[in-house]
Amino acid sequence: MSSRNSHSVLDLQSLTREQVGRIFSIADGYAGSDVSRLATKGCGKTGALLFFEASTRTRLSFETACARLGVHPLRLDGKAGTSLEKGETLEDTVLNVAAMNPDFLVIRCGDDLDLAALSSQVSMPILNAGWGKKGHPTQALLDAYTVRKYLGTCEKQKILIVGDVRHSRVAASHFELAKVLGYEVALCGPAEFLPEKPSVPVFSSLQEGLSWATVAMALRVQLERHETSYSLKDYRAAYGFTVENLKKLSAKALIMHPGPINQGTEMDSEVLQDPRCKVLPQVTSGVLIRQALIQLNCLEETL
Repeated sequence: MSSRNSHSVLDLQSLTREQVGRIFSIADGYAGSDVSRLATKGCGKTGALLFFEASTRTRLSFETACARLGVHPLRLDGKAGTSLEKGETLEDTVLNVAAMNPDFLVIRCGDDLDLAALSSQVSMPILNAGWGKKGHPTQALLDAYTVRKYLGTCEKQKILIVGDVRHSRVAASHFELAKVLGYEVALCGPAEFLPEKPSVPVFSSLQEGLSWATVAMALRVQLERHETSYSLKDYRAAYGFTVENLKKLSAKALIMHPGPINQGTEMDSEVLQDPRCKVLPQVTSGVLIRQALIQLNCLEETL
């Protein structure tokens, strides 16, 4: 088995601050580059993008990253038109694609697929593009990269994550990355949206949390994952990022959301025009971070 499999990125707790710094440095270089001159790096390479769950930003940013590097993406979106419709398992699908020897695999899946076990069965790196509730490493990295860009550093920042943390793989990855980069994380939301045993501070009041935060990040309300109904009107009033609610947030703070946004629930449309709001810059950062990860983990020999 190739040693390059050790380049898989399944979580963030295994990365050092220096390694994350290198990812950010490479992303910085791409941010200032002529896109048309980048496409020689991955000439002749292929990357399999296996998205067993729906995605817009993550899938398209990985495709864009591949295109900018000259890597040919092999795309699989859901079950339609594949042998999954005939009863093939997700694991068998991945192993069969791996047998075609792409240079790396990008996988988005639910908790029913074990990416850690798969990484020991294939010879190429696996990049986690969202794994059940376990984590979404590239999203947390692009969030941190955006914070660094606008606030100068991630260290000692105070990130308030508001909303459906219990079902959020983005929050799970931020818990890991905070320990690597030295920022604080706190939570706010209805009790049924929060972890049963939170490992970070929890604010019962959104206003208290916003007064504390240097970054306020809303999460999508994942009602499809809840057994009982919850009033979206009540949620917006108590925890929604409305113009009124955000008055307690510092003028120097950032407003973020990993998307997709349920406008009028987690965030009002007017807030997207707030100069503190960095939702679209997050998307731009996502392409740069995924370019950097593909180069470092899949086109080079070492991270």
